[in-house]
Amino acid sequence: MSTHTLRHLRLTDLARADWTIDQIAQYAGHRDLATTMRYIHLSGRELAARFHRTNKTIQADRERLLAALLEER
Repeated sequence: MSTHTLRHLRLTDLARADWTIDQIAQYAGHRDLATTMRYIHLSGRELAARFHRTNKTIQADRERLLAALLEER
């Protein structure tokens, strides 16, 4: 473990807290987003869970939109 390990953990925690990649890069002082991406380590399980939550939100939004369109007819 090194001080660099703590930097990786901090930036990964910010990603888990739903900070955008741009916000994390600015916080870290990175000019290149590729550098920031090397510091963020989300597991496949975390990414799958985030995808599932997002997909449910998108689906619910689409269902509300469709219902509104059908009511207009």
